[in-house]
Amino acid sequence: MEKNLKTGKIIAFIRKTKHLKLKEMTGGSFSESQLAKFEKGETEITVGKLFTVLENSNVYFDEFQNLYNDYEQSNEYSYRHKLAIAYAQKNVEEIKEIQDFWKEKCQQKPDNKFYQINQIVVKINLAMVQNSKPYKKDITFLMNYLDSVDEWGRYELWIFGNCLRHFDDNALEYYGIQILGKANYYHSIHLNQQIVIRIFLNLIDTWLRRENLIQAFKYINHLNEIGISINFFYEKILFEYHKAHYKVLQKQKGAIEEMKKHAQILEDYGYSLEAKVLFEEIEKL
Repeated sequence: MEKNLKTGKIIAFIRKTKHLKLKEMTGGSFSESQLAKFEKGETEITVGKLFTVLENSNVYFDEFQNLYNDYEQSNEYSYRHKLAIAYAQKNVEEIKEIQDFWKEKCQQKPDNKFYQINQIVVKINLAMVQNSKPYKKDITFLMNYLDSVDEWGRYELWIFGNCLRHFDDNALEYYGIQILGKANYYHSIHLNQQIVIRIFLNLIDTWLRRENLIQAFKYINHLNEIGISINFFYEKILFEYHKAHYKVLQKQKGAIEEMKKHAQILEDYGYSLEAKVLFEEIEKL
């Protein structure tokens, strides 16, 4: 009931700030009195009616979600963000703390598969930072989950993007094809665009590391076709870096210098940690 009261207050806030009438919010789909009672927390409305109210208010669901979370990111999203930063910084201690958080969650609710998945993703990130290999059973668990989901959302994309480096060639090719088949769908959802682009970049990087130029070119060609908006500056420069790496493996002259140039651009624009990793990678070529 507490959640209904909070939701009702948010709907009332939206209506008042947009200077809308109850009738405009319901659009005649249900009674104004029901919406008024819902705003006060006296009754409930169906999910369908909630969507109707949001649509009639010209409020997108992610905007409503931000209001619901008091303009703060959800607890789980915060941990994903912390993990991304900790991985970029190669901060082993921070990653271990995040792993302990999900381990405790798993102990509290051992049947919650999402807690298990989150813990495994963190373990795999830790393994990558420590240059070790994750347990095969963990990779299998993730693959079984991904195979069980007919339509991937942001969560499944997050799992795959974080762990694809440890999938074998067959799995990597299979899942990559699945995402390519949905590329236009993902590309049309703004919040998913960056995630999908980064997955394609990770796929290119992984195939280049495995020196499979045919697979790498497939994703390079795809990103060339769909294009990367300047809104995703980091991804755009990283893509140019990977294309230069592709040229290096093709033995093209000047490709190493091209890689250095793009790594330097990232450093100049404040991506010092990311650039450091790239420069170290170049030294090993």
